[in-house]
Amino acid sequence: MKTRFFAFAALALTLAACNNDNENLNDGPVAALFIADITPATRVNSEGTDWTDGDRIGVTGAGFTNVPYKRENGKFVTDGTTIYFNDTETHTFHAYYPYQSDGGTVTVSTAADKQGADIDFLFASGATGDTHNPTVSFTGDHAFHHCMSLIKFTFKAGDGLSFNETEPAGYTLEGLKHEGTFDTATGTTAVTAASESPITMQLGGATTSQVIILPQEVTSSLNLKVSYNGQSYNAQLKLPATPTANFYTAGYAYTYNITLNNKDIEVSDPTINPWESGDSNDASAEL
Repeated sequence: MKTRFFAFAALALTLAACNNDNENLNDGPVAALFIADITPATRVNSEGTDWTDGDRIGVTGAGFTNVPYKRENGKFVTDGTTIYFNDTETHTFHAYYPYQSDGGTVTVSTAADKQGADIDFLFASGATGDTHNPTVSFTGDHAFHHCMSLIKFTFKAGDGLSFNETEPAGYTLEGLKHEGTFDTATGTTAVTAASESPITMQLGGATTSQVIILPQEVTSSLNLKVSYNGQSYNAQLKLPATPTANFYTAGYAYTYNITLNNKDIEVSDPTINPWESGDSNDASAEL
């Protein structure tokens, strides 16, 4: 009888241990860990394709709102407040870049002096975590994606010209609206400007350039003026045909190849890809 009693006691202890394996054995809350990809892996910063140490994202989930996490040594680490799982529920998270201390809907300007990574807004959603799986993965279908649109220019020397000593000095792009908003909770943008305004970019010896813009509908061709060797070359840019006609779409890059000839300028049709290359167009411009 004693042997049978001890056998049952041992079985009870074994079952209790198995049940405890499914419980949170940590003494207190469990800190969330975050990993993140950008899809496609392209950026507008100096690194070109991925996160840069010092990048800060704003994370919301598990009862926390707009908590900053900073990229350090290839990982996102707390930048003050740590997000914890305080219960056994599975929690869903969203995040955005770059971090805005007030969160909510922020104003956006894509003027020449605002160009750069600070307006390369990114958003991710749908990643989950809990006490047993505290790593929240903004990867795959839940990876960060670009919320703005991008226009890229490649300038080439055509008939009768050479860029060996003299490159285009800069250009002015007309026909776009440059004021709007970005919602850090949803990743959506909106144009608020009532009218179009020109943007002038200096090239500083480069033969490529890019302009981040708010996604927007455009009803007439954009005007491009290129300054080269004291002359102004003028061209009209063909509007996108895909993925939406006459619309610069969020997450898409539109590349125009600009060829300056001795007496005119040529512009290719734009190539378009999801923040790779969208429509690509050749265009011609004249003095």
